[in-house]
Parts: sequence; C-alpha cells; structure tokens
Amino acid sequence: MLDFLGIGAQKAATTWLFVILEQHNNILFPAIDKSLDHWNKEIRYWNSHRDRGIEWYKSIFEGEDKHKIKGEITPEYATLPREIIKEIHYHFPRVKVLYTLRNPIQRAWSMAIMDLNFANADISNTSDQWFMDHFNRQESLANGDYETCLKNWKGVFPDDQILVLYYENLVENHLGFITQVCDFLEIESDVYKTMNSEKLRKAVWSGGHPVIRSSLIPYLTDLYKNKIELLSDYLEKDLSGWLMEGELLTHV
Repeated sequence: MLDFLGIGAQKAATTWLFVILEQHNNILFPAIDKSLDHWNKEIRYWNSHRDRGIEWYKSIFEGEDKHKIKGEITPEYATLPREIIKEIHYHFPRVKVLYTLRNPIQRAWSMAIMDLNFANADISNTSDQWFMDHFNRQESLANGDYETCLKNWKGVFPDDQILVLYYENLVENHLGFITQVCDFLEIESDVYKTMNSEKLRKAVWSGGHPVIRSSLIPYLTDLYKNKIELLSDYLEKDLSGWLMEGELLTHV
C-alpha cells in the first residue's frame, strides 16, 4: 500500500529527504528493491508512466513488509493537474503528502544551474538572457507557482493529509525538520537524534551552484514578487524574507 508521496518542490531538498528517510527502519521505498529501471526515489508514474496501468503502480507497493510504511518522492507531482490528483485520491484516499517550499527565486536559479551542469556548460560564460529565458520556461514557472499547486492538492486531499514544509527550516535545523516529517508520518524520530550531525546536514545533489548572479536579482524579484505576496496571504505566513536582497545573495 502506498502510504506517502513526496511531491516536491523541485530543487527543494527532495533528494536529501529521500536519503535520510531511507535510513529509517520503518520506511521502505519499494522501487529501489524492485530495481525499476534507473529510478531511485522517483517512480514518475503519475506524470510520465500512466500508460503502464494502475495495477502496475500498485504492485510496486505490494509485499510482505506490512509493518513498514511505503512511499515515493517525485518532485514533478506538485504540478499535476487536479484531474490526476483526483485519480490518486480515488486509488489511495489515505495517502499522506509531503511538499517542501523553497524561496521560488532561489529555486528558479538552482534549477537553471542544474540544467547548465547537465549540459556541461560554462556558467561564467552563460549570458543573463539565457537565464531569463530559462526562468520563463513553463516548467520553471509552474514549479515555482506554489499557490496553484497547493490549491490543486488541497482541493482534493484534506489538510491533515498534506504537510507543507519549508526549505529554510531545513537549512536552519535539520533535526527539527526531519522530526516534523516523522511526526506527520507517525513514526519515531529517535534514529535521527543519534545520527552524526555532519551526516544529517550533508547536502545531496547540490550541484555546487554559486549564489544568484547579482544582475539577475531584480529580474527574478519582479518575476516572483506578486506570487510570493499572494502565497503569503494564502498561507497566512510572513514570506517577506524571500524578497530580501541580502538573503538572495546568500548561498543556501
């Protein structure tokens, strides 16, 4: 049975979350055990492989480990349309959903750097215009539109089945962050209290990206300012720090 889904956001420490959760004795990521192609945390069924059929997907989470909770983390799920989210609810009405929000300005920059790294491109020779074009790609904009993503998921699943997390809280307090996840999944967090602090803090797939290029901060701020303010109202949470230039010039 599928017990939880990590739905993103992209470039918001989802791989770190996978690596840390995988070390918990009561958590199982079945796709790893079944050696499904090249996947690790991501099955990508709901966004890319629905042609394989729901029974194929359900079979991944079947097995003898009934005492363990089973899940997957596919960041692209955050932007699924509501029609597909309704399908998920139909087949798995009690699944719990983890969604980590990161400053969308930082997230857009990190995503662009990741794509440059994959292309083996020289970041220092990449023009501002290339970055601006990348920031305006549909994929990047959709992944940074947290309010729309949350409204789609909350329009189908009840609030108590969705945990909204914040990347900045992870950076400040790794143990507190993972403890919050464990409490939500109703499992003990003791394993992390005894874990080496350096191991717990270690970045995964950070890409070694630099701070945001200062010439691009005004452009990104203009691109996301309204969305951040609307999200702040929607969540009733002060997110003004996401717009502070000093924070944007800090490598996180």
